[in-house]
Amino acid sequence: MTKRTMVLLGFLILAVASRFLILLNPSWANFSPVSSMALFAGAYALNQRQAILWSILPIWISNLILNNVVYPQYFDGFSWGFDFVHLSLFAGIALMGSRISNLGSFVGANVISVLGFFILSNFAVWASEAIGYGFKAGNAVVYAKDLSGLMTCFAAGLPFLKNAIISQFLFSTVLFGGFELVKNKVPAIQR
Repeated sequence: MTKRTMVLLGFLILAVASRFLILLNPSWANFSPVSSMALFAGAYALNQRQAILWSILPIWISNLILNNVVYPQYFDGFSWGFDFVHLSLFAGIALMGSRISNLGSFVGANVISVLGFFILSNFAVWASEAIGYGFKAGNAVVYAKDLSGLMTCFAAGLPFLKNAIISQFLFSTVLFGGFELVKNKVPAIQR
């Protein structure tokens, strides 16, 4: 494993660890590095396959821990932590990260990531029969399959959007900026 790969994986491990900040205070819901982590992986991985793997594997592992250790009461038995819709969205964000080349594309990719994820994930919740992947039936929320139900679903997600926007730009700035600083100091990790 190259020094560059070790440093990149170190940054991703820190991002995954910070996903557990919600445990400190529930008002931090959606204050998470996962979308920023996907952009970062897309921008710095050696190829698209590696970018997608580096995006979804840490999310899946942290889902396993959160679902089975922190929130087991919401699942019937063991949760495999795999949610096709959300992991697919993060894979798409990673692919978008590979197109970041300057400050403008960095800002644009972050805006598209956070708003696109909000719109598409809430649409998926509305379109499904119940929130999540393996939630107990008694904990599920089902929205009417009409425009009113869709708007209710989006409205239910709005309180989480503020934290998502703040964390998107904070974590992206830390990940991208931190790696660029390290890269400039350690020539061995430059491409």
